[in-house]
Amino acid sequence: MLGSATLVAILLTSDRRDATIAWAVLGPVVVWSFVGTGLYATHRRPGSRIGLLMVALGLAWCLAAISLSNSALVFSAGLVVGGLWGGVFLHLLLSFPTGRLQPGTDRALALTGYVLFTVGGIPPLLFSGQAELSCDDCPDNLWLVDRDPGVADALVAVQTTLYAVLFLAVVARLWGRWRAADALDRVPLTPVYLCGVAAFLVSVAGAAVDTPAFWWLAFGATALLPIAFLGGLLQSHVARLDAELVTRLQELRASRVRLVNASDTERRRLERDLHDGAQSRLVSVNLLLGRLKHLVEHDDAATALLDRAQDELRTGLAELRELARGIHPAVLTTHGLKPAVEAVAGRSGVPVAVDVDDALDLPQPVEVAAYFVVSEALTNVAKYAQATAASVTVHARDGRLLVEVADDGLGGAAPSPGSGLDGLRDRIAALDGTLIVDSPPGAGTRVRVELPTGAAVTLAPVEAADRPAAALADQ
Repeated sequence: MLGSATLVAILLTSDRRDATIAWAVLGPVVVWSFVGTGLYATHRRPGSRIGLLMVALGLAWCLAAISLSNSALVFSAGLVVGGLWGGVFLHLLLSFPTGRLQPGTDRALALTGYVLFTVGGIPPLLFSGQAELSCDDCPDNLWLVDRDPGVADALVAVQTTLYAVLFLAVVARLWGRWRAADALDRVPLTPVYLCGVAAFLVSVAGAAVDTPAFWWLAFGATALLPIAFLGGLLQSHVARLDAELVTRLQELRASRVRLVNASDTERRRLERDLHDGAQSRLVSVNLLLGRLKHLVEHDDAATALLDRAQDELRTGLAELRELARGIHPAVLTTHGLKPAVEAVAGRSGVPVAVDVDDALDLPQPVEVAAYFVVSEALTNVAKYAQATAASVTVHARDGRLLVEVADDGLGGAAPSPGSGLDGLRDRIAALDGTLIVDSPPGAGTRVRVELPTGAAVTLAPVEAADRPAAALADQ
């Protein structure tokens, strides 16, 4: 408030013709647009220095107005410090959106801007009188050592060249950063860079041409610039939230994949322990009972009891094999998806037509998911569909595995919470797949699953060599 009041006071008391209404009206607007927006940005994002730089830029605009003072000392000081806004502006532009300059090129460009826009203007002033400064009614230039229009013009030409070189270097730097940024980061950078460069050019042109029309244009463009910076900050915040959301979704998906992998690994371990441990022991017990029956073959009661024991043992073995197969089918690991699907179809109580591509080369999680979809769907057909026929098709097309199980049963099926198919949804979703159940009443049921065959999930395979030959023969 004090800065803008001082600016207005200088303008109203100045005898200078260039203390135009544009300065009086839009000067405070520029100051408060930067200061107000900067304070808001600091409040919203205290970790960023952009807000403080915007406040500093607003205050630097106040210094630009002191060159309109009637005092020779203040006027002469304003000729130098009045250009400070240009250095702050470059600092703001180069450090967006964090407000922190990167070491190296960015810091060098910002420092060059501070020097060139302030003390860099002193050499021409040493040889410039009122005529060279284009202000016949301005106070004395206290920097003047020896008025020499030729030297003054030459030094101004050098200064203008340095301005141009700095401008091109900054534009090249911003262009390089924009190209190196990803799509999310480009969203906030684009309006800030475009509006910043445009406003800087218009302001420099206004200072060079020094006409009311250009000053109105320069002040208007500069006053609107904080909106671009604020919009860029908000877009940067939204982009950062989007990136965090994407990262969390990726982490969630990765955790689901890890759970599926861990579950399948544990399934294989349990199936192997059952097959090679408990099942093998029960087979040995059955053999021992057979040998024992030969020893007591003349004892009818003992023989009948042993026959009953062997029948119960065979039933237990069949149930154990079915349990092990449900946990993880060994035939899937050792022979692949097609034999495993054919085995499931062969055990179904309903005739099943099987059409599976030969020699499918699939990631193991995809293969396991496809098998359990077929197994669960055929189990539901046998239990609930009252179907007379079913079909299973498994085809790999264009980087995706298509699995479809259909029947001619009653229809009307829907995956209920806690059901087998509902439990498969998480496994399929973890692989970026889809599961669709189409079951109109009276028209049968069709379960369709699509899985990407390039899923970035792998499980350590269980080699066939890990199993005894007898175990393979049991499958």
